[in-house]
Amino acid sequence: MAKLNSAESIRGLACLAVVFSHLSLSFYPYLHQFSPEDRARGAWDHFMHQSPFAFWYSGTAAVFVFFVLSGFVLSYAILRNANVPRKVAEMAIKRYPRLAIPAFFSCILAWIALSFTDIDSNLVNGWLQAYATETITFKQAVYEGSLGAFFFASSTTNWVLWTMQLELFGSLLLFAIVLVHHYKPSMFIPASLMLPCLTLWMGESFFLGMCSFVIGCYFYLYGRKIPLLLGIIMLVLGLYFAGAHNNSHAYHWLHSILGKRTYEYGNFLAGILIVYSILMTPRISEALDKKALVYLGKLSFSIYLLHMMFIYLTCIPVFNYLRHLHWSYDSAVIGAVIICLSAIFIASAIYSKYIDQFSVRCSNYISKKLLGSSR
Repeated sequence: MAKLNSAESIRGLACLAVVFSHLSLSFYPYLHQFSPEDRARGAWDHFMHQSPFAFWYSGTAAVFVFFVLSGFVLSYAILRNANVPRKVAEMAIKRYPRLAIPAFFSCILAWIALSFTDIDSNLVNGWLQAYATETITFKQAVYEGSLGAFFFASSTTNWVLWTMQLELFGSLLLFAIVLVHHYKPSMFIPASLMLPCLTLWMGESFFLGMCSFVIGCYFYLYGRKIPLLLGIIMLVLGLYFAGAHNNSHAYHWLHSILGKRTYEYGNFLAGILIVYSILMTPRISEALDKKALVYLGKLSFSIYLLHMMFIYLTCIPVFNYLRHLHWSYDSAVIGAVIICLSAIFIASAIYSKYIDQFSVRCSNYISKKLLGSSR
């Protein structure tokens, strides 16, 4: 139980990292310095970008954490079941509606927010300005929330939905290799190595996402408990790699080896190390088995889907207002972020209760209708 609860806690903390990643891109783009034009606003963001402590706003590492966790949790749910083929069929039927219903409504809400408000975004960074000035049609929101994001990674309405394609196809890949493991165990390793390679034509990021699901499955099948000291070392290394940026001084040695792939591969490795170190170290798992963190994990999907909209709806106007009151830039950002996070948590609790849980009920209903009740 502690292991599964810690998985929820990891998911919640990773989701916060995604939110902080997007907030940093909105107000302190130098923290990432994806563009040569990005300049530090002060000593602190210059230090943070060049340091090995950038893990707390690493949205990319968080995404890889999500994928590895999905591979582990889905494998856990399937392989502990007495009837593996039926469980795979059941979960395959459930997967799309489980993801698509919350994603769809998030797109409709984002369309309403962007279409019926006109918030001045001139004071924030160009990254957030680009989202704030998007022109979205209702038809586009419906398409992206139902099909576009899942099959073509179309995510203009809600920028975070690009991961839905990876989440859906990664789940289907996992179901396939789990069936191989059930019917032909000797072919499991070859199949689990070969099938992700078939996705290389879709790009390196897609391939790494697929590999993350497979690695999560490996963790369930072959993972072993490790001593606390080794777990801490792996976790620290994972957090270090989570902060990787191509032009950060702290990762110059890695850049000399990987070049422009430093960011992607560093974050990919981070997801693997972080998840394994926590799930396979009992003391760390127990430390994260806290009600507040588990609840954060329960809200994580809703937070993930809604936070861009609330950065637009609350963060920008509050920041504008505080700057109008002659607050310093940093103080205005802190005030805006506090209000924004509060709004995100409140809205996500409501969304989780009424939309996320609705998707669970719908997916269960569809599965039972198609497969009948399990005996």
